[in-house]
Parts: sequence; C-alpha cells; structure tokens
Amino acid sequence: AMIICTDVTEQKRAGEAIAKEQRLLRHLLDLHERERRVLAYEIHDGFAQQLTAALYNLESFRRLEEKDPKKANDAFNAALSMLRTAIDETRRLISGLRPPALEEFGLVSAIGCLVAEFQQRHGLEIQFMHDVETEQLAQPLETAIFRAVQEALTNVCRHSRSQKVRIELFEGVDKISVLVKDWGVGFELNNVAQGRFGLRGIRERVRLLGGQVSITTAPGQGTELYIELPLVLRQTEAT
Repeated sequence: AMIICTDVTEQKRAGEAIAKEQRLLRHLLDLHERERRVLAYEIHDGFAQQLTAALYNLESFRRLEEKDPKKANDAFNAALSMLRTAIDETRRLISGLRPPALEEFGLVSAIGCLVAEFQQRHGLEIQFMHDVETEQLAQPLETAIFRAVQEALTNVCRHSRSQKVRIELFEGVDKISVLVKDWGVGFELNNVAQGRFGLRGIRERVRLLGGQVSITTAPGQGTELYIELPLVLRQTEAT
C-alpha cells in the first residue's frame, strides 16, 4: 500500500511539472506570436513605406530627367533621403532583435553602449563595473544579460525615479553574474513583480538557461536585480 501511495504521489508531481512546462511553453509561443505581429507592423509601417516612396521618386526622376532637370533632381534627393531613413529603420529593427554591438564587440562593450545611451537620453549617473575575460560568450547568454540590463535601466527611468544606478558584471569559473541596483522609490515585490511583463520575461529567459534571478526591493528602499547564469558554452564552443 505504501508503494502504491508513493507511486501515485510521484505521478502527481510529475503531472504537475509537465502541466507547468506546458503552460510556460504556451506562454512562450504567445510571446513569439506577439513579437512576430509587432515586427510585421514595424516592417509595414516603417522601412517598407520608405522603400515604396523612394521607388516612386526614382521613377519620377527617370521620367523627368530630360524634361525637367530641377524636378528630377528634387525627386532624386527625396529618394536618397527616404533610403537613408529606411536604412535607419532597418538598423533599429535589427537592434531590437539582437543588438549589433553584441555581434561586433561582445557583451561588455554592448552594455557600455547601452549605458552611454541612457546617460545621454535620461541624464542617469551610471557606474558600470565589470570583470569578464571571455570576449565572446554564447549568444543566448549575451542576449539574456543584455536584455535584463536594458529592462532594468528602462524600469529605472519609468518607475524608480533614481538618478543613480550601479551595474556589476562578473565572470567566475563556471558562472557569470550581473547586478543592477538603483536608489529609487522601490515597490512591493509581491504586488507588482508578477504583473510586470519585462520582469517576467527576464525570469523566463534566465530560467530557460538554467540560471537564477533575485529581485530585492521595498517601498523607499530602491531595487536590486541579481542574475546568475551557468557559464556552460563559450562562443568558440557554440560555433
């Protein structure tokens, strides 16, 4: 009887674990579909419109080149301007998927660019400390850490009201950790964290990579985000 009871309990736990994984999978698929739709709208309303307008102006240039050189020149310049705008839109979209700085320079430099951007746009005082020996980590690790820092800095600007932020990024023997701390208004973790899409996304990214996330905060006490990820794959091993 005891064996049957144990088997039933283990089956119940296994069933609950499977159901939890299935719910997470459905949620991730929903996120993927949502991102796909947003990307489609961005493409349609952004650089696709610019390319269409540029093509129209180039056709006008060809038609007017001999009849009205001045109008033809205006159409040509307008087409160039629209093509430049389309290129900027393309870069913005690519940056939204995987920042070019990660591809070109690695995690530390990419976060450095992010820090400079937030300092310039929002006037934040950001201290960035790092000790990472590996120049190119595995892409999933780099992307997860970069997006976590990006989301944390965005939350500082939107919610925290803190003008001071500290970022620490350290590579250990078998793990890499990142800490983002601010001295803002803080919040009730139990009431807010589950409803914040960005924080939930950070938790899911890190969990899928076998890592851990901790958020320490309270009203009036600022917020501290700490992430620890296993350093399993290096870039050289992943390719």
